[in-house]
Amino acid sequence: MNSQAPVINVLGDYEETILQLAKHLGRDKNRRAVFNLIYGRGSKPKSKKQIAEALGKEGNAQVIQNALDELARYHLIVRIENKGQVKDGSRWLYEKENSVRAHREKIIRYADNPGAAKKVTTKRTPPSGLVSFVKTRVAPRTTRAHRSSSSGQAKAKLRIAFLIANPSDEGRIRTDIELKAVKRSINASGNRDNIDLEPFMAASFGDLLRALNEYQPNVVHFSGHGGSGALSFDAEDDIDTGSNQLDFSIINDVISAIDNPPVMLVFNACDTLKGAEVFTHTVSAVLAMSDSIGDLAAVIFAPVFYAALSAGQSVKSALAQGKAMLKAQKVGNDDLPTLLLKPGVDSGKLRFI
Repeated sequence: MNSQAPVINVLGDYEETILQLAKHLGRDKNRRAVFNLIYGRGSKPKSKKQIAEALGKEGNAQVIQNALDELARYHLIVRIENKGQVKDGSRWLYEKENSVRAHREKIIRYADNPGAAKKVTTKRTPPSGLVSFVKTRVAPRTTRAHRSSSSGQAKAKLRIAFLIANPSDEGRIRTDIELKAVKRSINASGNRDNIDLEPFMAASFGDLLRALNEYQPNVVHFSGHGGSGALSFDAEDDIDTGSNQLDFSIINDVISAIDNPPVMLVFNACDTLKGAEVFTHTVSAVLAMSDSIGDLAAVIFAPVFYAALSAGQSVKSALAQGKAMLKAQKVGNDDLPTLLLKPGVDSGKLRFI
């Protein structure tokens, strides 16, 4: 049995991870047959030859190999080196993955019924029709940037406007966990005196304007719902619990109208890569997600990324570190964070500290 520790979900539930695993398991009959065999009775790892023989597909080993590659790629099974456990000349063996084994039935249920999977509430792909939740708006009137300048102190080298939008008509999401994790990683940095993070909770379009004008960040981080070339902000009126979807083109117009625009935008929200190239005419770098990013992946990636920036690493290195952590934690979203750059900008030289 593999000795790797199962994935720890810092949000306290496994729904998002399970949905991602179910999506990659799918309903392909060959992939399912291999998956069911590996998670059948017995705990010993199996070689491709053993699996092909057990399934009666010795003459079509490539089909089995394709299924094994897909399952291993998305961490539905574990591939280990054959160190004499199986005496058939195979280089690799395949075995159960602990967290998948523990939640196998639920993974299969969602894989069998993608429609039901879409109704599960997640951080960035919530269902509709959920009950509204009371929200708290924290839109700072006097930012830390103003306090620093008024006292004669220099501004922090890395200033992050952390916008959290949580419209209740799109499902309540735990973006507060992401903010808490990022704060913790920054506070642990030896350069924390050069870093300032200003949260804008229940962020509206007006809060974005205030963040750009008053706080003057060099990084704007958005955590919430996205997709189809837009971000979902909270409504301006605290009584209104609805969302306000803003197209990237409108957001870019606002950023372009700032004398000192941010250097970088980070969209830790689903499907924000398409259309994000519009920002590369305005800012040096845009970090967006090429598909739906899971709750767990979003919370794992952000603190590692900012910890690296806080340590003086380049944007290129910080991105690589965040993706490496996603891969190490086996959440299956390490291919999603994607960096877009303004022409002529070298991400290996782009740093804030």
